[in-house]
Amino acid sequence: MKKVSELQQKLLYAVGKYSDYHDYSMRLSELEENYDETLEIYDLTVWEGNTGETIRSKAVTMLRLTAELFEDLCFNARHELCSVMEEIRSLEEVDQLEILGFTLPSHFSIKSDLEDALMEWEGYEYSQEKALSSFLEYLERELELREKYPLLRK
Repeated sequence: MKKVSELQQKLLYAVGKYSDYHDYSMRLSELEENYDETLEIYDLTVWEGNTGETIRSKAVTMLRLTAELFEDLCFNARHELCSVMEEIRSLEEVDQLEILGFTLPSHFSIKSDLEDALMEWEGYEYSQEKALSSFLEYLERELELREKYPLLRK
């Protein structure tokens, strides 16, 4: 029971962390795209990269670097979540049911299937409980779809 409780907490933390970092990464990516469009319209020389060290060109560089850092944070959080899910998969079905509310089929690959599913899932920033609930509902639907339509399996 201690192992189950520990994994429940690890899953809560990993899902919340991934949800937050994924959200930040998406927002920064969108901001970077929007700023690029703004420069293309209002400051074509900066957009073309033909200026020296202006505040606008520094903003381009810093925004790109910040977006890359948050992509890395999101990647690490996704990896952490997949690791927790691998730990859960190694448990007996009764323990998986206790933690997830369903079991992970043997054909479901944490590395590829879960990572693919995470690309489509949208979490809840700042709420671990809501993020976990949403994640589990989403994952269960994904698994049901893959059972119903085996061609969705890779």
